[in-house]
Amino acid sequence: MSELNKDLNLAAQPTGSVARSNYTLNTVAISDVKPENLDSILLNKIDPQREVFYGSPLVLDISAVNNLQDLDFERLKSVCAAHGTFLIGVSGITSEDNHNFLVRRNIPVVNTNRFARIREENFKPRIVTQTLEVKVPVKVPVPYEVKVPVEVKTSVPLKVIARPIHSGETVTALDNSIIIFGSIGSGARIIASHNVIVIGDIRGGEIYAGNPKSTQDPGFTDAFIYSSGVFTPSCLAIAGNYQTAEDMDQDSLVKTLIGRDVTVAVRLEGRSLRYFKGKEFLPKNSSKF
Repeated sequence: MSELNKDLNLAAQPTGSVARSNYTLNTVAISDVKPENLDSILLNKIDPQREVFYGSPLVLDISAVNNLQDLDFERLKSVCAAHGTFLIGVSGITSEDNHNFLVRRNIPVVNTNRFARIREENFKPRIVTQTLEVKVPVKVPVPYEVKVPVEVKTSVPLKVIARPIHSGETVTALDNSIIIFGSIGSGARIIASHNVIVIGDIRGGEIYAGNPKSTQDPGFTDAFIYSSGVFTPSCLAIAGNYQTAEDMDQDSLVKTLIGRDVTVAVRLEGRSLRYFKGKEFLPKNSSKF
């Protein structure tokens, strides 16, 4: 598979190519929406470098797709999950009619054009209810044996890294938070199931906190991102809700923080990322360190 290229025009990408788009998310171009064809593309393009892409978000460029009415987003998401990536949306939509058609079908659109700047939760919790009829009184034999699961999960200590994270490097903290004493280079990726704390400069890196572990997992919505140093991230995400560098530049409040040596904390409020400067921030939930 060819190496990832930066700042490429998505419309010019051949079908099945993997590129670093201008909004920093890994993008795969497809020409049709058949799940079996996407599975073949990911098998050839993603699996050979699984350690690079595992646990990272993915966008499908559908600019060459004509049959949008046949697009089954949930099936395509399942195909991506089978290859260790999380499908968060589609791109390449240049028609307002097509954009509105996809939005009506609850398909997230990830675009930088004026038609589609939407923020949808990519992973929604599924609530399953079951009715159970119980006759009263209930007779319980004494003594009553309660079977205890063989596997008992215990808390994992906070993952600590005391070195710079170099460009192109991916660091993960499954079921845990991570603290980094060092700078984060451009193109580096930090992925944690809980919180991410960086004591150092963020120079173009991507940070994913509260990252969902599966398509059934909504992610840890109480997660936060904390940074003390030069603040220039290319992408921030909490529980699948993200903001790119371009989005930050268009936010008048966040724009004042970019490129400065500041203390910044980010947490999720609803579906939006909220930024706090200095001592304004207080974690809502510190139980998942």
